[in-house]
Amino acid sequence: MQSLSVQEFSKSPQTVISSLSRNRKVVLTHRGKPSAFLIKTDDKNFEMMDEMLQDIEFMQNMKEMQAISKKNGNSKMSMKQINTLIADVRKSKKAQA
Repeated sequence: MQSLSVQEFSKSPQTVISSLSRNRKVVLTHRGKPSAFLIKTDDKNFEMMDEMLQDIEFMQNMKEMQAISKKNGNSKMSMKQINTLIADVRKSKKAQA
């Protein structure tokens, strides 16, 4: 997998985009750390790639929520407790409206 800095990319973005036909993906780095992916796409697979990226984003959000839940001591809640909490929040929001 090819990687390059954001500075290198900004100097010749068209060259990098053209190279995607060979490399399929490029990792952009900022100060030596990965910061973004460039992934080859076209009209034929754009929708599929977009859906896949949305799935990845969803999974990342779920992992973050699970970590927060564990940190806050909520990771062992039963469905009944979760539903009660949801109902309480909804009641509170209706009362504020």
